[in-house]
Amino acid sequence: MSVIPIPKKQQHLLKSDKVNFSLYSPRMIVWGKNKKGEFKFDSDSMVRLEEKSRSCFKNADKLLKERNNKQAEYIEFLKEQKLNTFEFPVELTSPFVTGLGSGHPTETGMILDRNTGVPYIPASSIKGVCLLAYAINIAKKGMADEKGNITLEGMKKIEELFGTQDENAKEKKRGQLVFLDAYPAAIPELAVDIMNPHFKSYYNGTNKQPVETESPEPIKFLTVKKEVGFTFHCYFLPLGVGIRESEKNDISEEVNAIFKTAFETVGFGGKTSIGYGRFKLK
Repeated sequence: MSVIPIPKKQQHLLKSDKVNFSLYSPRMIVWGKNKKGEFKFDSDSMVRLEEKSRSCFKNADKLLKERNNKQAEYIEFLKEQKLNTFEFPVELTSPFVTGLGSGHPTETGMILDRNTGVPYIPASSIKGVCLLAYAINIAKKGMADEKGNITLEGMKKIEELFGTQDENAKEKKRGQLVFLDAYPAAIPELAVDIMNPHFKSYYNGTNKQPVETESPEPIKFLTVKKEVGFTFHCYFLPLGVGIRESEKNDISEEVNAIFKTAFETVGFGGKTSIGYGRFKLK
């Protein structure tokens, strides 16, 4: 017996081709009993989600264009205010995945924009990646000790751009770099990928040690395909009243270097240690 654990009326509404994919994805998961009698979700759920995304995303095209246009208008407004803005049109050079381990029934969800239903990268995630990229850059400039720890001088530079990192600090200040959410430049394509954990009993706490006799259990998850374009935006909001033109040039060099390291070295989303989430500038 297979079931979808939500009311029939909601199932009927969610089966529409015009449904928002962010509503469909966590709800329309088929569950049933496996050979051991355990109640589990169907392993082909991800395949069905990928198929459904195609029709859902077609109807999201207009909404995505409006979202990107609003960001472009906001950037133009900031330029009129004489603020230093940055735009990075990029293209994925490897699959991108985000939201693994999230509150999705399969625990292999994807972070989707609630209004358009398409995958996106939240500003908070972008800030975290760029902070790490900046730490790497200043460490290469000699602002790190023999163990790789950032020096006091380096920490002050990080604080200038990204704000106070210590929650217990007596005096806190915001960062001067402000990041916007990053959306696909056009409707993206999803693909089903597989990871093969070999020590299931160790990871779920059944065994205290990993055992080589266990068989791998493939887990399917969704990714954004290579060559999908995204656009990243950020701007410099100085803490002082103004900023000299020479300082603007210095900031531009630093910000460009930060994003270059973030795109090519650090990566965005999950599984970056094995090459996912890499971008190149268009």
